[in-house]
Amino acid sequence: MLQSTDLVTVAQLAEFDEVIDVRSEAEYAQDHITGAINCPVLSDEERARIGTIYKQVSAFEAKKIGAALVSRNIAHHIEVAFAQRPRTWRPLV
Repeated sequence: MLQSTDLVTVAQLAEFDEVIDVRSEAEYAQDHITGAINCPVLSDEERARIGTIYKQVSAFEAKKIGAALVSRNIAHHIEVAFAQRPRTWRPLV
């Protein structure tokens, strides 16, 4: 099993059932691995909001708000997009 610190090569992509790109919609539109699906942890609007808070208020405040948004968005993707995946499903995120 891969660890979160392991790097995956292009040759290894076929070992996974699905490639999930978690970047914002705009980032995904700019470039992504062919066949990857987009399940952003922050929408374009949320990303802009967090970036503004980071620059204008504080990194700590941005991280607190961002963490809550990311958690909600991940939960939504799990409930909507991935709930029916089998136990043997092997995604690459």
